[in-house]
Parts: sequence; C-alpha cells; structure tokens
Amino acid sequence: MVTEFLYLLQDDLYFIVPALWFIGYACKRTPFIPDWLIIWILLCFGVIAACNINGWNIYAASEGIIATGMAVFSHQIVKQTFNREE
Repeated sequence: MVTEFLYLLQDDLYFIVPALWFIGYACKRTPFIPDWLIIWILLCFGVIAACNINGWNIYAASEGIIATGMAVFSHQIVKQTFNREE
C-alpha cells in the first residue's frame, strides 16, 4: 500500500519522508513541544523543503504536503503494526 503512495511523489523528493521522520522523532523527544504541534512543524518543513527543490509555487507546496502525509502515514503504519496490543 505504501508503494502505491510513492507514485504521488516525485523521485527527487523521496528523501524528504525519512527526513521528516527524523524531525518528528526529535520533536517528540523535546519536552516543551506538545504532540499536537508536531504535525504542523512537519508540514512546514515538508513544504519548505519541497519548495526549495522545485521552486516556490503551488505544485511544490502540494508535493511538500504529500511528503508530509506520507511520513505521518508510514509512521502510523509502523507504530500501529509493531506496538499494537493483542
């Protein structure tokens, strides 16, 4: 299922997803950042990174939003698969 989402993202933006995982992990470990704010921080980083690569336009911003969505979605897949309670 995750491989189907990779078709939504340009090849040169694949590295943004693991970078957002790392940023999200760092934010989660920072005590003064509330959990609800982490997704907004990731969204800002994703959009800024995509716009810096592809230029500042709507298409690049949407690519950043897609990359952020893929990072959060893939993190939740891993988290809920391996940390589920049976």
